[in-house]
Amino acid sequence: MNENKHISDLDLLAFSQNTMDKKDVEALLEHICSCNFCSDQLAAMMAGEMITAPRDLKDNILKATKRPEIQLAIKAKETSKRMQLFLYSLKVGTATIGALLLLVLTMNFSNFSNTGYEPKDFYNSSEDKISMTTTIKNVMDNISNSMLDFSNNIIKTEVTKNDQKEK
Repeated sequence: MNENKHISDLDLLAFSQNTMDKKDVEALLEHICSCNFCSDQLAAMMAGEMITAPRDLKDNILKATKRPEIQLAIKAKETSKRMQLFLYSLKVGTATIGALLLLVLTMNFSNFSNTGYEPKDFYNSSEDKISMTTTIKNVMDNISNSMLDFSNNIIKTEVTKNDQKEK
């Protein structure tokens, strides 16, 4: 193949059958990039080799999707996704209720009961008494830490289950 000439039909056939040397393939591709006639020839040859789809392929696919077993599989997949969402919602709701339950159970109600409670104790500046603000802060810190531990345990459990499903 000369640079001044167009690509022969034999070269195009050898190229399509992948029987050309690397140097010849490079030369052919360089020539095709610079010659519109040869690039059109190659495109026409490749278009002729393409397999055309049957005319009724689209109708056949649409008919196949309306078959009962396909519709059943689609409904099962949708139901499965909804069920997964429902179960996840249940887990989150249960975790929320558990966190609220822990919050209520870990609160120290003895500081707020009527027995021995005198408002002046909280405003007394003596060092042996703990102020109400400090007590509330400590209780809230404990609650916050408990909720954090609880939610971390749930997340670790979910991650472990998902990792096992993926394997």
